[in-house]
Amino acid sequence: MSRQIELALISLMPSYGTDLPPQLVELAGSLLAQSRNQASTLKAEEEIARLYACANIACDRLKIPLDLPPIESRPPVAPRIYKRLYSHLDSILPTTASGARRSSGRARTQVTKFGADDGTTSSPARQIPSRGTPTKEQSLSQFRKNATPTGKQRSAGANGESERTGLPLWVAPVIRYFCVETGSKKLAPTMLAGTESILFPGDQKMEDDSAKGQTTEVLAAVLYHVTVRFQAITTGAPIDSDSYAPIRKAIMEILGKARKEVVFIGAEDAGAWDGWASVKTKDFDAMVEAVKENDWLDSDWYRGINDVVQNIGDADVNMDEGDEIAQESGGRRADTMFQDRYDFLSDSRRADFKIWKEAQLARIEKLSAANSAMEIDTQ
Repeated sequence: MSRQIELALISLMPSYGTDLPPQLVELAGSLLAQSRNQASTLKAEEEIARLYACANIACDRLKIPLDLPPIESRPPVAPRIYKRLYSHLDSILPTTASGARRSSGRARTQVTKFGADDGTTSSPARQIPSRGTPTKEQSLSQFRKNATPTGKQRSAGANGESERTGLPLWVAPVIRYFCVETGSKKLAPTMLAGTESILFPGDQKMEDDSAKGQTTEVLAAVLYHVTVRFQAITTGAPIDSDSYAPIRKAIMEILGKARKEVVFIGAEDAGAWDGWASVKTKDFDAMVEAVKENDWLDSDWYRGINDVVQNIGDADVNMDEGDEIAQESGGRRADTMFQDRYDFLSDSRRADFKIWKEAQLARIEKLSAANSAMEIDTQ
């Protein structure tokens, strides 16, 4: 990983050469590790540029202390995606880690030559930036669950998702609330991506009259289509018209409760719930049909529900029984080595071995008896 970081730094500063300052490499690696803790879930296109963005942030923070050359940014993703990712990581990654960023890196000291007169001084020497030693409280603060974030980090935690997606502050918390109520936490990213895709395609506000100014209705329609698709895949049977009304009623009830019970940082501030509206039955029906008519379901977020369900595994397929089914069925995740084909001591493998063993012993006994009879005949 250190080699990848160095290559990213070299591409950012091609005129500097390969002899990179250790402080710069260390800071870039530290920011990368912290980003995986502070922003563990990024979009696929953002994850590609995570390392490059952390290296870019490190260069910007140590540009003055280390007197770095001009930074030439060539991100591996589209500029608008990279700009959004860079702003998000720069806002959540602590600046105290750099140490030198807050020090007067351009200070010059007059060094007196040994044995020279007091009035004789050598040429100015550049102060070497050093990493400040954090206090005990600073070291432990990031691991304390109840620690109160301050300054820029607090604002980033409150609306970091909103800044990256462009959605109102309440959308992501409401989706998480819905997923907790229905026991489908794994579907939250899909629902968020669907809402963003319809309201802000290509980072542009939707101008279509079918969705403009109807954020809550769009969210309700996305929740419906994802829920129906999820049930159709897991049960193997399409949802009929008789099931439409109960699902609609459940979604509208949960959204009504969400407005009263959802709490997030800044929820009490003016404008935190801008765009929210109580969804009426006719508006719900109209938006569900609009989503179909405008081909908004013909997108990656909707087609990817199959992959989401496949990765969930047996532990999450049943929304109601959850962990109990996982323990009873011994479900295996597709992305781990703990799969059935590697479990050579499972009950089914033991049973198969027992049958094979009995067959082989019977065959050996039969061959032994035949050999004994042949020996008797020869005598």
